[in-house]
Amino acid sequence: MPKMEKYKDELLNEFESRTDEWSYGSFENRLSELRKGTSYLDAKGIINDAHHSGKWPRTVKRYLITNYKVFGNASNEYGDTFNSIYNAMSDTEKSAWGLG
Repeated sequence: MPKMEKYKDELLNEFESRTDEWSYGSFENRLSELRKGTSYLDAKGIINDAHHSGKWPRTVKRYLITNYKVFGNASNEYGDTFNSIYNAMSDTEKSAWGLG
């Protein structure tokens, strides 16, 4: 995988180190602050790239799960990313996140 652009790397590192209860919206808003003209579609691409690189697992998981809980489904743009994360979770972890 090619090297990620600096602002994406910084964004992902920032969220990976956070310990608060942030949501996908927090991530998307911060992305817009760092890079004008970006949208939730850009965030989706960043999350997919982060997952495929094998880095930032907490950020990927929190983004996807908080998004899923609001919309009730995983967007097609995530491809297999959401299923991979969801299927790797234990029943206890799913319950802790409020997932069925």
